[in-house]
Amino acid sequence: MIQAKLIFSLILVIFFISLLRINFSNQLRITEKLILLFLFPIAFLIIFYPNLLDKLALVFEIERGRDLLFYFFMLASSWGLVRNHIRINKLSSNMNRIVSKLAIYEKVSENKKNKD
Repeated sequence: MIQAKLIFSLILVIFFISLLRINFSNQLRITEKLILLFLFPIAFLIIFYPNLLDKLALVFEIERGRDLLFYFFMLASSWGLVRNHIRINKLSSNMNRIVSKLAIYEKVSENKKNKD
């Protein structure tokens, strides 16, 4: 059990350090970074004090802490799915705009060559 806690703690530290190295760009917004920085200490608490999750579940009138953790996972997964869908649509529209501008530019340059 102690080895699992150490391994999970090491994984969290690696993710935390890699999160600090990411620039504020399309990779990760500042609000997402703040949310993740807030969740890292909570993850450490859950790793070292698993009974804390059961006590928190009782506050929400859920029988087991594992169920509460699964509900949070479902919410986070839904948020990630919607966020990625929006990002893909944005990238697709940007790509379409670039392709149309490139097609217009090539047509104009072709017409200029034909006139000369």
